[in-house]
Amino acid sequence: MRAVSKCIVLLCAAVAATSGFNLGPQDVVLHLFNRGNVGTQSQPFFPTMASILDTDFDPAARTVITIHDAKDGVAGNFNAFVVNAELAVADVNVVAIDWSRGAASYTEGVAYATQVGGVVASFINLLESNLGYGAENIRIVGFGLGGHIAGIAAREARATIPHIIALDPSLVGWTHHPNKLSADAAGVVEVLHTTAGILGYDQPLGDLDFYPSGGSFQVPCASDSNCSHLYAYIFYDESLRSEIAGGAKFVGTKCASYEEAIEFMCTGEKDAVFGGSEVKTEASGIYIFSTNSQAPFARG
Repeated sequence: MRAVSKCIVLLCAAVAATSGFNLGPQDVVLHLFNRGNVGTQSQPFFPTMASILDTDFDPAARTVITIHDAKDGVAGNFNAFVVNAELAVADVNVVAIDWSRGAASYTEGVAYATQVGGVVASFINLLESNLGYGAENIRIVGFGLGGHIAGIAAREARATIPHIIALDPSLVGWTHHPNKLSADAAGVVEVLHTTAGILGYDQPLGDLDFYPSGGSFQVPCASDSNCSHLYAYIFYDESLRSEIAGGAKFVGTKCASYEEAIEFMCTGEKDAVFGGSEVKTEASGIYIFSTNSQAPFARG
């Protein structure tokens, strides 16, 4: 039954993608968060220089770009967790991409993902060409469909983005999608799989692929895949906040193969850590890690 559902969604996505509809110039809104406005209201703007200069964007600070999933928006739980965590650990520009007008349904989200990635890339290119803002200062964090959009944006940006973090990037509609997330999208592509083969992509997509508890279901959620999907950003949130509190980290055990990862049978070196604020430059491989059933989830 699941296979039939997947085929239906794939067909609808293909129809939507070729129907000729485009997102308008004001259908993707960027929202700037910083330590001055966290917990209150963001500064919305568009990817034009006049609009950027009308915000408090700090060209001397690093920038984290967040991209939400389908059926979500800038005020959803993903950003509530991630924006606050990023600003708690560092004084950065957080630019949350609101593409909710193209994400009302999953099918629409797949169809519009490439356009949204192009909008994000145009913003990055504007920073580089008009403000001399180096791409080395940018991290992109995407959740679900946002994980694939992060890869699209990084590939379309003129300069290399050093680090993408894709949180449970989506499966349906992406197996043969020409723009799906891949390791060549950025300097390091880091992927967390929390519903592998169900809602999230199963096979490795990046330089670093983490499969907590085998990657398909998360310990606090039992067999609830929707719950497990949300734990992708909950784990990422904790990986950032633990740097402030000195808490345990999500230390991965290296796997010899994807099959070992999903069977949760890896015995390799513990030489990679999921998440955190550090830009990763050399680590690669497939990893698993165990979690607790309640916060703090990391076990070190």
